[in-house]
Amino acid sequence: RRPSPTLQELEVTVMDARMCNNSRFWNGGIGPAMICFQGQHRGSGAAKVSLWGGVPLSPGRGSLADVPPHPQGDSGGPLVCGKRPAVAGVLSFSSKNVTDPFKPPVATSTVKYKKWIQKTLR
Repeated sequence: RRPSPTLQELEVTVMDARMCNNSRFWNGGIGPAMICFQGQHRGSGAAKVSLWGGVPLSPGRGSLADVPPHPQGDSGGPLVCGKRPAVAGVLSFSSKNVTDPFKPPVATSTVKYKKWIQKTLR
């Protein structure tokens, strides 16, 4: 698929770090400044944060296999949360097979680096 010129949004749920680090998932490779998440279609579950990127999404599709939870090419994109949207993370990596349920996408937490970000932006 070609990137969309229109910003797209996908609701995602943050995974428990212990689950993400177990041997079936990233096997201890997820550090304290990392956030694992799983994508969902709008309305399919309790969303906690949103992923914004450029790959087109089609509402009403029946399977997440049709819409990768972390489309290739969206690394560096924001992971946003809150009623007053704030960046919670920046997309870092995912499995080469983006539909692999045992290799969820991972973002770097901006909260863990807030002081460094503020200092760097001055």
